[in-house]
Amino acid sequence: MITVLLTDGEFTGMIRSLRERADIRIVGFCFSENAAHTAMLDKSYIAPSWDSPEYIPFLFEVIEKERIDFIFPVVTKSLSLMASKAQEIKDKTGAVVVTSPYQAISNANNKSDLFKTLKADPSTAGYITDFDVAKTVGELKDKIKVPCVVKPVIGENKEGFAKVVTDDEFSKAFLKGETGSLICPSLLSDSDSEFSEPRLIMPYLPGQEWDADLLVFDGKIISATIRKNLDMFGGLSSCTETSYDIRVLEACEKIVDVLGLNYLSCISFKEDENGDLKLLEINPRAMGSIYVSAVGGNNLVTRLLSNLTSEDDDRTFRLTPSGIKTSLYYDIVVLNREGENR
Repeated sequence: MITVLLTDGEFTGMIRSLRERADIRIVGFCFSENAAHTAMLDKSYIAPSWDSPEYIPFLFEVIEKERIDFIFPVVTKSLSLMASKAQEIKDKTGAVVVTSPYQAISNANNKSDLFKTLKADPSTAGYITDFDVAKTVGELKDKIKVPCVVKPVIGENKEGFAKVVTDDEFSKAFLKGETGSLICPSLLSDSDSEFSEPRLIMPYLPGQEWDADLLVFDGKIISATIRKNLDMFGGLSSCTETSYDIRVLEACEKIVDVLGLNYLSCISFKEDENGDLKLLEINPRAMGSIYVSAVGGNNLVTRLLSNLTSEDDDRTFRLTPSGIKTSLYYDIVVLNREGENR
């Protein structure tokens, strides 16, 4: 029996993928005892926040109590911490934190550092658009060029994402009730108030969006699911179709090599006005979309475990078949209610 721990967030895609193994026991850290995905776990714990001094002692306690074999960090903001503690965890408990090296995580998580790193390497420079960073609202107002997109340099899903449009476009969208994540220059002040997380500024890219879920061992991609996003509803929620585009795979191979990524990652691209691929972001972890690979008969998670346990040493490249359409939705919706039943 293999016991795995999933940390710090909603992770039904991972649970579904793991359940394809009969010899699996899944423990998870949850944000609330009412989290829906607790019903899919063999054991759940309400853990302290990952940035609390109590988190690491609590983590060690659960690892020992549940006899954890493998730990999958599943939330972006805790990845660097987990990568920094990976060797200590293995030395003290024997549990393996399934993550890329600390430096690769740090470079991939911070979009500004990520773009700088890849821009500096000739093999990946072409995938990086012009970009800038703003620490204050006033600085953002000075640096934006309409249209563009703005997002935190470190963020989860589409938290803090905004598309900057002209004042006229915003007014028209406002009258239709369709402002959503739109902002316009006149809404921004000259304030020197600092953002809680600096904002990355990059051009708005009008073309097709692509995601690639990857399984990497020793610098080599051994399994991949390339997905064409047909429609995005925000964050994880989307309609997507498995596809194959050699450009996407080649770009992923170069990026994996430069950053030194390992195990599970999701790399996102969008095409510019010329149809060229430009990098949007990298999530060096298992995304909720990981289950699409399992639906396509190319389960990245179970293959990863088979390699980690030496049950399967086959490293032949496998690609999820094209043409599989799926819809992905948030694992949780927060309802703000008033009164006794809140």
